[in-house]
Amino acid sequence: MPLVGFDNSANRMGMGGGFYDRSLAFMHRPGPAPTLIGVAHACQQVASLPVEPWDVPLQVVVSDQGYVRRQ
Repeated sequence: MPLVGFDNSANRMGMGGGFYDRSLAFMHRPGPAPTLIGVAHACQQVASLPVEPWDVPLQVVVSDQGYVRRQ
């Protein structure tokens, strides 16, 4: 998934329109769900991001210097 930034818990910051959060709202319901993977550069990583209840976290973010897995 595209992203502007990500944190140490694999939370994603998008462009601010909420498009992916609305499209992936089904991820908050019980049942099978796809694995969400973000692709980024390491320079886009920050220690933490503010998280809202409607935000859909990623399971993994892969960067040019490694990966961050959701805890």
